[in-house]
Amino acid sequence: METKLRKLHNRKKPKYSFIIILFIVLAAFQVWTLKTFYKEIKFELPKVLFKSESNFPVSEITVGKKTASVDIKAANAASTQNDNQDLASTQTGSTENNNVSATGDSTQTTLASDKNAFELSEIQKKIALRLMKLPDEGIVYKYQAYPETGYPNEKNWISTDVVSVVLRDCGYDLMELIYKDMSEHTDAYPMDKKGTKIPDKKSDFRVVYFQQKFFQRNALELPIEFKPDDPANLLQWQPGDIVYFQIDAANPGKDVAGMISNHKSDKGIPLVIMITGDLGKVSEVDALSTLKVSGHYRYPYPELNK
Repeated sequence: METKLRKLHNRKKPKYSFIIILFIVLAAFQVWTLKTFYKEIKFELPKVLFKSESNFPVSEITVGKKTASVDIKAANAASTQNDNQDLASTQTGSTENNNVSATGDSTQTTLASDKNAFELSEIQKKIALRLMKLPDEGIVYKYQAYPETGYPNEKNWISTDVVSVVLRDCGYDLMELIYKDMSEHTDAYPMDKKGTKIPDKKSDFRVVYFQQKFFQRNALELPIEFKPDDPANLLQWQPGDIVYFQIDAANPGKDVAGMISNHKSDKGIPLVIMITGDLGKVSEVDALSTLKVSGHYRYPYPELNK
């Protein structure tokens, strides 16, 4: 009997060994399969989910200092009205100077300026980018004539050079443009200020009242009254806009020029990049809240922006 039990035990033992070996083989096969065919799969949400359907004011999307609060609903409502057909209709009746005035009550603001307030044109962006580099270029205030080049050298500027050099570097040569306009429309310019009817190509474009007269004739004229508490007015002051400030009411020749920065003060007021004798160098300052504006323009004229 004992012999039979031993034989039966010996007969079952190999079966258990076989099962254990089979499990080991299967486990090894699974490990090999995972290492051979494993592929990491990444799931990403579509980027379109994060796109906004709203056209926000440029001041909300540019990097800078604190921006003023804006009624987004009102902004979106205004932007939907600014199609090309409306822009064309606002420009009728401006044949002489090709200029639309937006001065006066904010309700009379042109659609052209509204449109540009919400989205800068490509040339406005280019002008603003060039302008923002000036404070870091070591430019100091010094009046000097340049009979050969007309334009100042890289370091010695007066206030109007901020405007002319930035526009020149963006493809608009004010020296040529103002000389041409003055030559063809001499009576439209205050030539009595210089005592001669003959334009001077290399210097007149740097004179504040000749430069400003050119923009009155060829640029979009915008409000000169700055109202920081009025969102509609605030949106009129866009990066790259040209601004003139009154220093002496009795002497317009002492006005100084500057251009609107894409930065704002802690109070939401657009800063101005300019240079004067008092500043000593090209600086970014809160001029809109401290100086009286005598001229505010956007150039080139918006209908030319494509």
